[in-house]
Amino acid sequence: MKRFYVILSAVALTLSASAQDINISGKPCVGTDQTFEYTLANRYESFEWNFGDGATSSERKPVHKYTAAGTYTVKVTASGANGENADATTSITINNPPVIAFSCDTVGYKTVDFKIITTSTSLKNTWKFGDGSTSNENNPTHKYSAPGSYNVGLTSVDNNGCTSSVDSTITIVPSSKVPNVFTPNGDGQNDFFMISCSEGSRLKLEIFNRWGYKMFSRSGTENIVWDGYNPQGTLVSPGTYFYVITVEEGTTNYDPLNGYITVYY
Repeated sequence: MKRFYVILSAVALTLSASAQDINISGKPCVGTDQTFEYTLANRYESFEWNFGDGATSSERKPVHKYTAAGTYTVKVTASGANGENADATTSITINNPPVIAFSCDTVGYKTVDFKIITTSTSLKNTWKFGDGSTSNENNPTHKYSAPGSYNVGLTSVDNNGCTSSVDSTITIVPSSKVPNVFTPNGDGQNDFFMISCSEGSRLKLEIFNRWGYKMFSRSGTENIVWDGYNPQGTLVSPGTYFYVITVEEGTTNYDPLNGYITVYY
């Protein structure tokens, strides 16, 4: 009787899957979490991911951040308990977030014009003015209710969902009107050097001659007036004098306002 021998061998089977078998969730932006998932993961026990930028993972559902813009090839190899394998490949394009900045100009007491600086288009902007107020305009104008320092923030989102944020502190100073010339000659016209003070603020006015001697000093919460007389009670000589105005608003001290006033008769 002839005997027949059958030799059985196990062959690992590798299946090629389609790009649709890899799901990627997350905004396609530099520095943003991307979550990767193989749709047939329940059939396999181990996974090897290659994200195309030199990074890898063996997690079932890994999270990865790209540090540079570009298009990357993503590949996953899944292995089962019986030696079967499956490969899937797809690509992902990562975009840079918008580059933004902003400028601001004071157009009146407590009123500020804000302007976004960017080369991007179709941005959705959110401004926070630091006093609880917000705006979605590209270039808003905002009026503050009181002097003080405010942290202004701008957040912009582009069509890819990429987000950038910038912030800066601005200071709203109390208003004060400072003339540059007066004539203390008693003719009833322009006889006084007067500065006005906004409500809730306190001013200190100091006047110096060209040699640095103090001609006048006074503080107050209302108008401050100099009649042209020095501490000795005599009118100062015609010429140019240097003034220093110190502004206080509650516990906030602002940088002094400096300038020149010309006296003539």
